Amino acid sequence: MSKRQDITGSLMPSPSNKKLYKMFSMSNWDGAHGIFAQTFVVVAAGSVIAFIVRDLGDAPISGWIIQGPLLMQSVLSPLVGRLSDVLDRKYMASVPPLVAFVGAVISAKATSMSMLIGGGILIGITLATVPIIHAIQAEILPLKYRSVASGAVTNVNAGGWRYIFWMQAAFHGITFLGLALLYWPSNTIEYPKMTFQEYVWACDPIGSLLFIISATLMLLALDWVGGAYAASDPHVAVPLSIGLVCMVAFGLYEWKGRPDGLVAHVFFHQNANFALSVFAFAVEGWIFYSAVNSVVPQIVLNLGFADDAWRISVRQLSYQLVTFAASIPIIWYSTRFKDMQTPLLVTFGIFFIVTICYATIRPSWSRAQLGLNVLCGIGQAGPLSMLVACVQFCAPHAFLSTATGLSFSARAIGGAFGSAVLNAIINGRLSAHYATAVGAAATGAGLAADRVPELLGYLEQGKLPEGNPGVITPTIWAAAVGASREEYAHAYRLAWASVIPFVVLAFVAVACLKGVKELMTEKVEATVEHAERVEKGDDGR
Repeated sequence: MSKRQDITGSLMPSPSNKKLYKMFSMSNWDGAHGIFAQTFVVVAAGSVIAFIVRDLGDAPISGWIIQGPLLMQSVLSPLVGRLSDVLDRKYMASVPPLVAFVGAVISAKATSMSMLIGGGILIGITLATVPIIHAIQAEILPLKYRSVASGAVTNVNAGGWRYIFWMQAAFHGITFLGLALLYWPSNTIEYPKMTFQEYVWACDPIGSLLFIISATLMLLALDWVGGAYAASDPHVAVPLSIGLVCMVAFGLYEWKGRPDGLVAHVFFHQNANFALSVFAFAVEGWIFYSAVNSVVPQIVLNLGFADDAWRISVRQLSYQLVTFAASIPIIWYSTRFKDMQTPLLVTFGIFFIVTICYATIRPSWSRAQLGLNVLCGIGQAGPLSMLVACVQFCAPHAFLSTATGLSFSARAIGGAFGSAVLNAIINGRLSAHYATAVGAAATGAGLAADRVPELLGYLEQGKLPEGNPGVITPTIWAAAVGASREEYAHAYRLAWASVIPFVVLAFVAVACLKGVKELMTEKVEATVEHAERVEKGDDGR
C-alpha cells in the first residue's frame, strides 16, 4: 500500500516540499498571532492591576479586569467550538476579533473601572474563539505536528496602562484581517446540509444552556467572594448553589441524555486521556491565572523587588521569554519521539519545585525570585504546549473544536476558582494581621498610635507625600515598610502552599495518560488551500 493510500478518504499532504509550506503557511502563522492576541488580553492587563486601581479606584471590583474576559471564555468556548464544528470555522474565528477591537478601544479610553470592565467583557468574546484557532492549526497540519501548533502560540505616566489596550486593538484588528483574507477552509464534510432546527439540535441546546447558566453563576459567585462580598452573603451563596445544581444537571444530561452533545461520549471510547488532560489543563489554569499571572507581580511589588510597572514587566520577561524558548525543545522532542507524556511529567515536576520555593518566599529573595521565574517558565512550557494536543487526539475531526472548547473552558474555570481561593487566602491573612503588625512596628519606632491609619494610607499608595511634615521619619517609614513586606510575604507563602496539592494531582493525572504514538501520523484533516481528496480505491498516482 502506498503512503497516500495509508489513510483512505482523508486529505493528505501533497509532496514533501509542500509539507513545509503547510507547516509555515500564512494561515498557521496568523492563527499563532490570534492566540498571542488572545493571551495578551489577560496576561498584560493582569500584570498592571495595581496601577490601574491607583488610577481609576474601585479596588473591590478590580478582579473583574481579568475575570470578565475569563467569564466569557469559560461560558462560551464549548458552544462556540461546537458551532464551528457544525457550521463554519472561518467566520466564527474572524468576526469576534472585530468585537474585541471595539472592546479594546473602550477599555483604552475608560474613565471608570466599570467602563474598563465592560470593554473587557467585549474583549472576552474573542477568547471564546481560542479553541477554533487551535482547531484550525491542528487540522491544517499533519497529526504528528499537533504539538507544534499548540506550542506556537506601561510606565509612561499614571495612565500608561491604557497603551496595553491600544496594543490589543491593533492585535485584534490584524487577527481579523489575517483570518478573513488568508484562511479558506474546505466545506464541512462531517455534517450534511441540514435544516435550521437540525443545526440547533446538533449544537446541543439543552446541554449548552445548562452549562452557560452553571458556569456563569459559579464564576459570578467566585468573583464576588474575592473582594466585594463575604462568603456567607446571598450574592455569593445563592448563585454558587444554583450554579452547582445546574452543573450536576449538565453532567447527568451529557451522560444519560445524549451521546453526541458538548461532552460527546466518543471522547471516552478509547481511554481516559480526555478526562485526565482536561483536568490537568484546569489545574494549569488554576496555577497560571491566579498564582503566576496575578500573584507573582504582586509579590514583586509588595515585597520591594520592583516599584513600578515597567520594572515589574521587565522582571516578568525572565518567565515569559523562557516559556517561549523552552517550548521549542519540548515541541521538538514530542514530535521527534512521538511522546507527549515525558515532557509533561518533567515540566509539572519542575513546577512542583517552584511552588515549594514560593511557599517559602522571603522579602530578601529579589535575585532568587528571578531564578524562580526561569524555573516557572520551563515548568509551564510543557502544559501550554502539550495539553491541548492531548485533548485533540481524543476527538474525531467532527468534534475537534468542541473538545478544544471544553478544555479551554475548564482552564478558565480553574483560573477563576484559583483566583478566588488565593485572593481569599491572601486577603484573609492581611485583614487579620497586616494593620496590627505594621502599626506595632511603626509605634515601636516612635510613631504616635493615632497616626497609624495615616501611615497605612501612605503604604497603600506606595510612598510618602511630597509635603510630609516630618512626623513619619525615615526610621519609622523603614520599620513600617519592613513589617509590611513581612506580612505580605506570609500571605503569599500561604497562597502558594495551597497550590502544591493541585500540582501533585495534575502530575498524577499526566502519569496516567496513555501514549498517542500511533495517532501522530502524516494525516491532514483539513487543508488551507484546495487539495486532492484521496478516495478508497485510489492508487495514489
